[in-house]
Amino acid sequence: MHIMVDFKGKKLPTVQQVETIIEEFGTHSIEDFAERFGLEQVVVEAVVDCLRRLRRLPEGVTVPAIACYRDDTIESIVRCAGSKHRYV
Repeated sequence: MHIMVDFKGKKLPTVQQVETIIEEFGTHSIEDFAERFGLEQVVVEAVVDCLRRLRRLPEGVTVPAIACYRDDTIESIVRCAGSKHRYV
């Protein structure tokens, strides 16, 4: 499922918030993350959807650093956070 929502004007997560979702997903609900980070639930759902489409790199394979911009898209924020955890 790919969530198609217009996020213009909506608060997007930070890279650090997405990293927290990566680390804690399964122990907290989407609703919990939305409330904790002050995000709309649909935004967190889109983050999780993007995370599910990433794949983990094998041990020993490095990921080049990716520049992240505060006002960027959900997809690029998720890719940036994922790269720090060896997801592409």
